[in-house]
Amino acid sequence: MAGSSLFAYLSHYFFIIVIAVMIIRPYKITFIPALVIEYFLTNTVVLVTFIIFDFLWKLVFPGKTKD
Repeated sequence: MAGSSLFAYLSHYFFIIVIAVMIIRPYKITFIPALVIEYFLTNTVVLVTFIIFDFLWKLVFPGKTKD
């Protein structure tokens, strides 16, 4: 749980800026719809990228097995 929270804390601002620059500003979306888009899209992208990074981490460093 702590790893995913740290990843979300460190990466969410990057995704907020990327979404704002690539989606919100070019289409001139007003505040309330932009807020909803930013909220849900940022959370989705953070979750998906964490799942990908976690999967790759477990491929490279598998957990310890009980023998």
